[in-house]
Amino acid sequence: MVLRLRPHHILDIVRNIGHDRPNLPHPYGHGVHLITEMMLADCSRQVELVVESDDICQPCVHLASDGRCDDVLPQCEAVVAKQDYNDRLDSGLLEYLQLRRGAVMSIREYLIIVKRNLDGVTKRCTHPKEDEAYRLAGLRQGLEKLGIE
Repeated sequence: MVLRLRPHHILDIVRNIGHDRPNLPHPYGHGVHLITEMMLADCSRQVELVVESDDICQPCVHLASDGRCDDVLPQCEAVVAKQDYNDRLDSGLLEYLQLRRGAVMSIREYLIIVKRNLDGVTKRCTHPKEDEAYRLAGLRQGLEKLGIE
């Protein structure tokens, strides 16, 4: 089975692995902890890169019946819909990495592309009020722990 994942969700997981964050179920019920386990077990797993709700989002309490996230990003100065923010983020990441929506590859292949472009990826995917150097360090350490050369 091919996983359907947002590009930034994969990066958030890599950062979490790099910073040794506990891999526990989230109160929202989303599947980050499940996908993290899959990635730790096997980065050769195939993934389709999407700009919409993905396999992480499916069990989340914030996934509305129309398939859109109804949550907001509290760390932004003005109220920003998480769906809109994430759609722009993922579209920009795919464009920067010269990948198309719906591209299918292994998680490892995606992370190799990310590693080759790490500084630019980090600049694009650092969340509001997140320290860019902290994200970069987490991504580097996570890539190393996952054996991405």
